[in-house]
Amino acid sequence: MPDTRKRHRRPTPLIGGFAVLIGLFVALSVSGLLAEPLWLIFFAAALTLTVLGSVDDVLDISPRLRFVLQGLVVTAALFGADLAIEQLGLLLGTETLYLGFALGLGFTVVCALASINAYNMIDGIDGLAGSVTAATSLGVMVLSLISGATELALVAGSLALALLAFLAFNLELPFFRGRKIFLGDGGSTFLGFLVLWLLVVASQKDISFRPITAVWLVGLPIVDMLTVFARRAFAGKSPFSADRTHIHHLLMESGMSARQTLLVLLGFHASLVAFGVAGEMLYWSDLIMTLGAIGAGALYGAVNISLTSRQQKAAASPQQQ
Repeated sequence: MPDTRKRHRRPTPLIGGFAVLIGLFVALSVSGLLAEPLWLIFFAAALTLTVLGSVDDVLDISPRLRFVLQGLVVTAALFGADLAIEQLGLLLGTETLYLGFALGLGFTVVCALASINAYNMIDGIDGLAGSVTAATSLGVMVLSLISGATELALVAGSLALALLAFLAFNLELPFFRGRKIFLGDGGSTFLGFLVLWLLVVASQKDISFRPITAVWLVGLPIVDMLTVFARRAFAGKSPFSADRTHIHHLLMESGMSARQTLLVLLGFHASLVAFGVAGEMLYWSDLIMTLGAIGAGALYGAVNISLTSRQQKAAASPQQQ
């Protein structure tokens, strides 16, 4: 339903997350991957998180309870699948930084909850969360195919196709007008968890790419979340307080339409994904990839601060006149 932070004016079904989940379920079933413990556990956890998010859409669960429930589901899934970020690559120079399973599991749970929250935050205008995830999944698919991880490539490719189908409805493309659907909290929760799962499987089990490359592939959602959290913290607010200061809000306040904002942000995210793919294919060092990621984050933060400052000045001008 419409509220003070959303721009849609009519009730719209929040079934997009279930639609994408069902599409992925069909692909996993037909390919036989659902019989493998890794993907069976993933699907069970994804379904649980999607249902939890959908319940939140209706009952508005408290952030603390939702966070705890998500953490329990994610921890159980990762532990059951024996999946964790156990190494971070050559971040310290010439030696691989190992975390081990216990520490790595805790770190992965934190990353999963961050990813879930980031995708919930980025789902603020039509098409943004879906198109960003599609770009990420295509990057994962390309690198997985190159490395010979065909099963992971199949999952990532299937996700991209399911998201394209969702976007046709969400953006009301020709032949789909009047049939709009949203992801809802269930859908954004599912996408955040799914992206984290794909990146951990690719960088830790299949070794399709390095951990630092995963940072580039997740791109926009994480850098936006970190920027918003930092700004709220400096303002003395809770990092989880609701406002309209995400980059998509700021761009629209500056005069861009929702569709223009979508294209600008998708272009930015796609460039990050492309950089990550190129860096992996061309064997750029972990140091270059890390410094590049820091630079991209700093640039993003500077643009965000500039737009926020401009918005505040515009709001103050009428009061001074």
